[in-house]
Amino acid sequence: MPLIAILIDDYNTILIGIAVIITTSGIGYFLGLIYQKRTKNPEEDSITAEENNVIRLRLMNVRNHNMRLKELYSLKKRVSEFDRESASIDKSIYRLERILDILHKFIVDGDEILAESILTRFSKHLRQLLHECASNNIEVSTNVEHLDCILGLLSSVNHNRWAFEIDTDGLAEIDLGRGVKSMTTSPWVFEKLWDLVISERIGNGVNLEISSDTFTVKYKLETNGNSYFLETAIT
Repeated sequence: MPLIAILIDDYNTILIGIAVIITTSGIGYFLGLIYQKRTKNPEEDSITAEENNVIRLRLMNVRNHNMRLKELYSLKKRVSEFDRESASIDKSIYRLERILDILHKFIVDGDEILAESILTRFSKHLRQLLHECASNNIEVSTNVEHLDCILGLLSSVNHNRWAFEIDTDGLAEIDLGRGVKSMTTSPWVFEKLWDLVISERIGNGVNLEISSDTFTVKYKLETNGNSYFLETAIT
């Protein structure tokens, strides 16, 4: 997201917070005036019906205003999430196009075995990608299969010169049927490996370690002596 967009988003969030503070302060100030009035006039045991109606009307207006502020904040959050997911999808489309170009080159060069390997894994990845885009959540077991397909596809792009391994010993069996948010881990793996794959700079293979606890699934990606970490909530 561009820096100016981030600054605008933070500025709008600050304005919303200020509006809530001012509204809340207004309630306190108004009720304080009423309290002072009753303190100065102890002989008055209760406020009039007209004052009571005014208080009720103003409280209703404040409540409605706060509800609108909360709805606005929720809407801004959903728009922000949509923008992030759209950016991930755009990057995925770009990478698919690049892989198709590589596949075409292998076919032209007459490397049928490698071309068939890429085509098989590419087709499977495309089906899994469409499945992820169509749902908010994806089962952990399905997610593991997708990550395996992605690593296999990237390895094929590099002429299968490097091996990969997915370690799921730390993944609780009971968590396999639970869900994680779609379009999180698969774009993350591509993000960390894509430049290395395109420049053919993966030397010692790739290892992906997946573990889970009651609340999260943790991913540790290792290649070329570097480690990358991702954690996502499990539902």
